[in-house]
Amino acid sequence: KILVSSFKEFLKVEFENASEEAFGNTIGLLGDFKNGKTLARDGVTVLDDFTELGQEWQVVPADGHIFHESSKPQFPELCIEPEDPRGERARRLEESSISEEQAETACAQLKDPVDRKDCVYDILATQDMDMVGAF
Repeated sequence: KILVSSFKEFLKVEFENASEEAFGNTIGLLGDFKNGKTLARDGVTVLDDFTELGQEWQVVPADGHIFHESSKPQFPELCIEPEDPRGERARRLEESSISEEQAETACAQLKDPVDRKDCVYDILATQDMDMVGAF
């Protein structure tokens, strides 16, 4: 079962009871299920740059109409690139009003260590304590 949810401007995709039997032959924007490699549409080329990966997997006319509504940008116009999360995070940490300790305290109730780490990152990057609600 695939669960898609959103929180503020963030999208979350979860796979409930994921198994190799169900998802073993899948590749795409979320990567190869078996090994986690982020592959181009050709299924062979490994793309480690997430902006390049997103552009590679932009919906193209051959994919058909997969959404109820079309919004810009549409192929051949490229997707809008996000700000560099690593550079932006470093800049915001210098200007932040929320400390790493405060973010860690807000995320402490999360049991999964990866979720806790992601929660702290999201709070510090957005400067929004409410981001804990995404988890």
